[in-house]
Amino acid sequence: MTLDKKLVRLRKKEGLSQADVSEKLDVSRQAVTKWETGTSRPSTENLQALSKLYNVPLEYLLDESADELPTAALAAPETPVAESGPEREVQKKGRQRIRWLVIGAVVFVLLGCVLSWYKNNQKNDMDDLHTLQREDTTLDEVPKFDLNWD
Repeated sequence: MTLDKKLVRLRKKEGLSQADVSEKLDVSRQAVTKWETGTSRPSTENLQALSKLYNVPLEYLLDESADELPTAALAAPETPVAESGPEREVQKKGRQRIRWLVIGAVVFVLLGCVLSWYKNNQKNDMDDLHTLQREDTTLDEVPKFDLNWD
């Protein structure tokens, strides 16, 4: 029996939904769906967690020639992974921290882009009269002032 079929069978045997499994393993429900449809395989860490959750040996999940669960595995169930251990909590907090850092960085970059765009598109209030009248000017020109009141 293939891994995907074993996962479906074990989940239904335990009376769990895919959402329940995803919550207990701290993965997305879509990941559990992909495992159970055979479009992807769980990581080693997730295989170990599935083994503990369903109280089956890891070898049973990996061995596709084994259809039935060995009787020794049923006699001595392991501790379930239903309760999140301290390691899982640390990993979960680390992932949340990384998500917030990424979101903050994206917001910061977008804010910088908006401010840069605003500054470049803002009309300069200090345009001189020559520029506004589209007159050619040279830097050598010196304005002539005539203070003769005659």
